[in-house]
Amino acid sequence: MTARPVVAGVPLLLGYRTFATSGGGRAVLAAPAPFTERVLDRERSDIGVLVLFAASLGALAALGLSGFAARELERPVGALRLAALRIARGERYPAPGRPPAREFVPVFSAFERMDADLAASRAALEEAQRRTESVLRDVASGVIAVDRDGRVMLANPGADALLGRPVTMGLTLRQLGEPGLAARTEAFLAGTNSEDAFDETVNGRQVRGSLAHLERGTGGAVLTLEDVTELARAQRVLAWGEMARQVAHEIKNPLTPIRLGVQHLRRARGDSRVDFARIFEQNVERILAEIDRLDEIARAFSRYGMSPGERLDPVPLDIGAITRDVVDLERMAADGVEWHVTAPQGPVVGLARDDELREVLLNVMENARQAGANRIDVAVTPGPERVEVAVRDDGDGVSPDDLERIFEPRFSTRTSGSGLGLAISRNMVEAWGGRMHVERAPGRGTIMRISLAAGDGR
Repeated sequence: MTARPVVAGVPLLLGYRTFATSGGGRAVLAAPAPFTERVLDRERSDIGVLVLFAASLGALAALGLSGFAARELERPVGALRLAALRIARGERYPAPGRPPAREFVPVFSAFERMDADLAASRAALEEAQRRTESVLRDVASGVIAVDRDGRVMLANPGADALLGRPVTMGLTLRQLGEPGLAARTEAFLAGTNSEDAFDETVNGRQVRGSLAHLERGTGGAVLTLEDVTELARAQRVLAWGEMARQVAHEIKNPLTPIRLGVQHLRRARGDSRVDFARIFEQNVERILAEIDRLDEIARAFSRYGMSPGERLDPVPLDIGAITRDVVDLERMAADGVEWHVTAPQGPVVGLARDDELREVLLNVMENARQAGANRIDVAVTPGPERVEVAVRDDGDGVSPDDLERIFEPRFSTRTSGSGLGLAISRNMVEAWGGRMHVERAPGRGTIMRISLAAGDGR
């Protein structure tokens, strides 16, 4: 129990307890203690001041230590920042003024190794660039590297010479005034082909170009341009020279029987023992036949030399109906060849010229017949953009070496005809906007394919 007695005017806090004694009596044990609010307040105030002083002293010490630590960290961090900026500018790593703190030694060592690796890589790259520039400088062909947006990244002097102007880095080919090259390059970058070869007229020169994608997924491309103007001119001169030689040879063939016939008539006129009228008629027929042959050669040569711009524009035609008519005409030969036609019953409209298309089909089918074919299949296949006529035979076929030359003018391949049939046919088909090519048929024979632009009304 507790009590608050006052002794000599001083309040005390008295605690006491009663308990039994060994003699059977009861005793009281009491312990007094001073009790005053003022004393307790003073003690609490002292303790608070002491705690506040200790906290302030700890905060000041922490602030001082943090400032010292910040100053100690600022020097190596600043040195690393400066080193990173200089390396980013392509400069060498600056050696620190004094040894870094022990904790930063691994970081500075890593920076030194990184700087050494970058320096070695930069030197190797510069050497590779010097070699590339040296090679491109001596290459006669024009080389232009563009990024995925079509902007020039690299160009050699050959490209400047071909385009007739400096190829400025960062500009597109369209900005350089080459819309043809720009359109082809843009289409190549947007497509999926790995390579593209083409012929183009650039700055008044005939150029053979090629496009290839850059490696390592950069999305750009390399455009190579080669001036083939002189080569093409030389090839044309050789081709026309060869053609002139063969034309002269073909013209000479009918001239020989004409000369012999005239000489025979001269001798027969003065010989009273022969029937001059009969001999005259025979020789006149022979001479007229040879003159017709000369006329055929002249007309074929004239048509072969005609440019596509000089031909009449194509018109919509029923390709299926014309094909069936030509096959019916071929069937009249009754030479044992089996003809099979596959074509839709309705109109199959394509762009061509009626008389010229019949001439092309007759020439192709006659070539199939003369190849020793027993069966010839003709198929007309319509499509959304093209109409194809395929003529397949089971004849002797064409050797792989001749497939590429079958459309070249060869006047002396047969004893009759001009030898210009396929060459003229392809010229006419291409003038209509079509294509014509030949391929080996599986097993035996050949397949001639004529692809025409589809016309309205189909």
